[in-house]
Amino acid sequence: MTNSEKFLDIYNKIDDYLKKSDGYDSYVNFAQKVKNTKNKVAQRFKDELLSFGELRNAIVHNPKIGNKAIAEPHENAVMRIYELYDKISNPKKVIPEFQFPVLGAKKEEFINDILVEMKDSSFSQFPVLDDNENVCELINTNTISRWISSQMEENGTIMIDNVKIIDLLPEIEFSENYKFVSRNTSIYEAYDLFINQINKKQRNLDCLFITHSGKKNEKLLGLITIEDIANLV
Repeated sequence: MTNSEKFLDIYNKIDDYLKKSDGYDSYVNFAQKVKNTKNKVAQRFKDELLSFGELRNAIVHNPKIGNKAIAEPHENAVMRIYELYDKISNPKKVIPEFQFPVLGAKKEEFINDILVEMKDSSFSQFPVLDDNENVCELINTNTISRWISSQMEENGTIMIDNVKIIDLLPEIEFSENYKFVSRNTSIYEAYDLFINQINKKQRNLDCLFITHSGKKNEKLLGLITIEDIANLV
């Protein structure tokens, strides 16, 4: 197959995938599909897809010379449209990408052990769990810093003996500043949740908790911060 034949084959697969996934009628052209799609990946790579639509038109609608297309795509263009088709039709999911044991603590537990674990494991936040092991709040290093500032004595010392997780809760800046997503959420959908929060509330989500179907009363499978996911998308 020539590069133009390979390109058109994948282009048609993208066109067909968007048609089926978004329920477009047959008369809707490729550019309209791309501009109006609900597919998060296609939205993210909209400009590239529209450029490939123009390349497709140049291949199909221009006369051929010696039965060869005038606009013959180079290898990089063919490889890239393959990549986009794979991202659109089979986007990377948050599981297993962000699957790991999530360490949490209950309100009545003392903070000493969790602080040691935060240091040893280099994580910056942890969920507060109720008696049913469900997330009811989130503590992060900012919360801890505010609590330390509020407890510091005049001589600069601070005691953490007998301090419980519940004692830190009043220092949470934004209560319940997190969301839940299902294990089948794509990394692009997850990233958009962070961006939408920034656009709507001018602040970032602390994290996304991953459960089987995105319900808060399910076992935690992992969590995501915007720093974790930004480089992937």
